[in-house]
Amino acid sequence: MRPFKTSKVTTTSTKAVPRPWSKPNPGLILLDASLAPVAFNQEAVLILSYPERPSFDAPANFRIPDEILAEIRRPQSAFPVITHFGVGQRKYVSQVFLLRTPEEAGAAPAFAVLLQRNCSTMEAIYEVAAEFRLTEREREALKGISMGLTSKELAKEMDISPNTVKAYLRLIMVKMGVSTRAGILAKILEHNPHIDQYALSTGATLRPVAVRSGA
Repeated sequence: MRPFKTSKVTTTSTKAVPRPWSKPNPGLILLDASLAPVAFNQEAVLILSYPERPSFDAPANFRIPDEILAEIRRPQSAFPVITHFGVGQRKYVSQVFLLRTPEEAGAAPAFAVLLQRNCSTMEAIYEVAAEFRLTEREREALKGISMGLTSKELAKEMDISPNTVKAYLRLIMVKMGVSTRAGILAKILEHNPHIDQYALSTGATLRPVAVRSGA
């Protein structure tokens, strides 16, 4: 995994410089056979420490949600184990992968825990609109599409003509690089994902550290 880097924006203007939207990396924690963390990335610390903003130079101190630990301990658990949990007002989905059985693991990692934000539809629409720099009216059209409205129904909702709705849809498609409504919906779904195994290869560098688990 690539090292975590921060970027700086240098400007002589007094105006705020908008930062391009970037999809957050998933949190990743490796657990040993006793369910104690042996390594994690910075995103995992940010997720589980919210609303605190921990210093990554200091020893980590976070609690793995009881819901996740309880599901792993269930004798009948089939992997991957998917669990929904909350941190503050935020909702997340975890997915636990079995790396090796506890008997085989010894001191090596036995489980990989993937953490990712479970966005609501409105949050996903806002994030997509920010990523593709949609205007306010284009965002309204995007919301209507997500609700399954036809062009005629959306025109009535937005108090514009159906032809104007079609023009907004064409602009949205051009910005997103898609050619159909289904393509637009696919972009929204990317921001409200079901976690899958490819995400294990993304994210920041893991660092081994002694942490206190909520186990």
